Amino acid sequence: MIRAILVDDEESALRWLADVLSSQPKVEVLGTATSVAAALVLLETIRPDVVFLDISMPRQCGMTLFASVDPNIRIVLVTAHDDRMLDAFEVGAFDYVLKPVTAARIGKTIDRLRHELRQRPPDPAAPVESERITVSTPTGTILVPTDEVLWIEARQNYSLIHRAGGGPLLVKRLLGDFGEELPSGRFARIGRSLVVNLRSLRTVSRLEGGGALLEFADTSETLVVGRAAMARLRQLLALQPPRESLPG
Repeated sequence: MIRAILVDDEESALRWLADVLSSQPKVEVLGTATSVAAALVLLETIRPDVVFLDISMPRQCGMTLFASVDPNIRIVLVTAHDDRMLDAFEVGAFDYVLKPVTAARIGKTIDRLRHELRQRPPDPAAPVESERITVSTPTGTILVPTDEVLWIEARQNYSLIHRAGGGPLLVKRLLGDFGEELPSGRFARIGRSLVVNLRSLRTVSRLEGGGALLEFADTSETLVVGRAAMARLRQLLALQPPRESLPG
């Protein structure tokens, strides 16, 4: 699978390129961004194989992204300017595609990229493929592995996703809209405004009044729940396989 992110200040260009790439076998668009700054935020969260990057964007030229990207990530420049090709290849661009772009031209880029990635030795630091949920943030659309999600809480018309090894994500999406994207055997709604990852729970400490303090794996963050949520949680945990690190 070739994993890509797309960076272009024109939403129509992002949509078109995403559609073209989705028609290619085993190509997945992990996220989109409309500026270099947003792309850098995106790259802190996910690690793609390739970035499709526009050159001419507001505030910051796309070429500046090269200085901040892992050299193992390929960058394909997609631009209307034909006078930056030499500069692009000097800083390590994988390909240089002129607008207006055709599906056939993108197909050739993907074929070259697929051939090169086959020759590359496995990256021991690469994350294991997992289930993901799709979320839209102010900096773009990203895919979050479900095994990184600790809990999600409702915030009116938004949801706040707490993740292992990363800061919380505030997304414009109702809690109930996650639906089947969250594996039912792993995630459970224990209140009107709260979904928790049962497999990431490490300890459940009872509090006065019937509530509980929840601690999770791979984070120092804790969550306090009330009496009703604790009662629901106890019912769910009774159905889970016994675990020594999760007291009843």
